[in-house]
Parts: sequence; structure tokens; C-alpha cells
Amino acid sequence: MNSGEVVNNNIKYRIEFSKTDRMVYIGHLDLMKLFHRTFKKADIPIGYSWGFNPHQLTIFAVPLALGVSSVGEVLDIQLTEKMDCDEIKDRLNQSLPDGISVLQVIELEFSAKSCASAVSYADYCVTLDDKYQDIQNVVNEIMVAKEINIERTVKKKTKTVNIRPLIKSIAVDNEGGKTEIYTNIATGSQGNLKIDVLLEYIYEKLGAEFRFEKTDILRCTLYTDNKGELLPLCLEEEFM
Repeated sequence: MNSGEVVNNNIKYRIEFSKTDRMVYIGHLDLMKLFHRTFKKADIPIGYSWGFNPHQLTIFAVPLALGVSSVGEVLDIQLTEKMDCDEIKDRLNQSLPDGISVLQVIELEFSAKSCASAVSYADYCVTLDDKYQDIQNVVNEIMVAKEINIERTVKKKTKTVNIRPLIKSIAVDNEGGKTEIYTNIATGSQGNLKIDVLLEYIYEKLGAEFRFEKTDILRCTLYTDNKGELLPLCLEEEFM
């Protein structure tokens, strides 16, 4: 071994946490800063990168849109010392503010893919602003369609995008006072469909106006695609 070679003896952990209540209104950068401060406050031996500007070794799976709640966010960290997973969970929960709660912590093989590169799909539960009797017909049309082309403007450039391959499933519950939609859509670097884009399309087909602030959106579980089988990112057996 060369004298200048760096040996990384860190241990990888994956954290699943919820983001609800008033915390849905803090952005992704503020969420990162919150966790960075919390690791220090909770005396978690977090690892740091090498170089002139070292930073904590943390990776979030995928940013959550402002105003959207979640019970399945995922964060990977590296620690310089091995810790019991329950102790990590307890220490963090004692230091985190209301609205952010660690649900589970699992240890990873160091060679495991990061959550950011592994995530491919997400479940959403959406409560619409009213009850829509025609919603099932709209969903049926979406699921049998071969293409759903929409126009998106990014950096002042407009292009046509086919979002149909990014929609894995949609189910409807119209039994209560408002319509609920359960959907599984592509989420991550390999393909990503924003939930508000799908909802805008559904509302357009309903002949109604989509109002984000009147819609209750919950992201539930993040998945990795294992040869066509979707597995939760926090399924311990998959990453050990």
C-alpha cells in the first residue's frame, strides 16, 4: 500500500424517515442542513469527505417537492464507527424537530448502490379537492393508452414528452367524501415523473382546474427495480 493511499473503513447505513405537518414547507437544501446539524447534535460519528472542503457523507434518494408529505423518505450515511441501528434511530429522533421522524435504520454492505442511484419508482396517495364521478374512466383511458404526450417547458425550451412509460399503476377510491388516487410512478435518475404533472393531466381530462394547494399529496414508499421486481429501498435483506 502506498503511503498516500486512503483506506475507507466507514460503515454505511440507510435511514427511512417521514416528513409531515409543518415540515412539508421546508425545501430540500434546508432539509439537508437540518440533518447535518442533527448528526452533530445527536453525537452520531458521521464520516466526512477528503479534501480542502470536507462535507458529511450523506446522500438523499430523491428530493421531495415542497408541500408534499412523505412517510418513506430515504437517506444514506457513512459512519466512522459501527453503531446499533436502533441507537442511531433513537438518538436522531430525540434531536429532530416535530414533523421529521426516523422510521427505521438498516446497515448496508459498503458495495451496495446508493439510494440515489438505486431508486426507480415511488408510491403516492393523493386526496383530490372534491369527489369526481368520472375519475375511473379517466384512469382507464390512461392505463390503456400507448402514449400520453404533454408539453413541458424547461429553461425556456418547450418539448413534447411521452409520460405513459413512467406510469406503472393507478387505482381509485371513490367511496369517501373526496376522491383518492393511489399511483406508482417512475422516480429517479433513470426516469422521473413529477406527481403534479400527472395530476395536471388528470384534472385536464376531468375538465377541472388543478390546484396544488387544495390537493393532499403523500409519498409513501420508494422502490428499486430488481430485474422487473420492485423492492422497497429499505428492505434490509436486499442490501445486506
